[in-house]
Amino acid sequence: MDEEKILTENEKAAAAPESSEEVKRTPEEAAAAANEALCDEMLQNERYCFTYMLRFKDLARHKLRFSLLDPIQGPPFWLCIILAFAYLIVSWSELGTQKRTFVIVLIVLLLWYVPVRAVFNAARNALYLRKHCTPTEYHICDDGMVLCQDDQRQAVVYGNIQRIKVYRRWTYAQVFRNSGFIFPKDVIGEKYRELQAFLKAKVSGK
Repeated sequence: MDEEKILTENEKAAAAPESSEEVKRTPEEAAAAANEALCDEMLQNERYCFTYMLRFKDLARHKLRFSLLDPIQGPPFWLCIILAFAYLIVSWSELGTQKRTFVIVLIVLLLWYVPVRAVFNAARNALYLRKHCTPTEYHICDDGMVLCQDDQRQAVVYGNIQRIKVYRRWTYAQVFRNSGFIFPKDVIGEKYRELQAFLKAKVSGK
């Protein structure tokens, strides 16, 4: 009995430091540990893997489409254009040369403002990535994606992806309204259609 008691006390003493470390762990440390564990679990069932860095053309395509066709941001822009054209057409005979020129210049500025701003933001983001970031490894797994960059990993489960949008030259995994993951066709190559179908199946019905 004494020997069993000693062994039990020794086991408790050995377990005490581990439990105290868990108690001392901050929420950030706990989240990081959970993320690492999830990454390890996902990578056991990896399906596709590719490495690339977002390029200017990838960012520009996405930002232009979002700026012009987004259901929230797009309508105000097109409404302003339509109202300006309608005013110009209805009031053409009443407007003098200077006012006609002013309205036409305003329409041209409106047509250029949103696309130019989108392209400028894409160029700025691409330049920042080129200077400060390294290419990202995308591991597409059965239960989600693992993104690896600069010795850091981030797990993204498919439940956090709102929808998969398919375009002619890229596939977009939307996480939030204006953020997600861009998978260009020319980067992925011959497995692009296969990957596209795989992602659509994983996020179907959302």
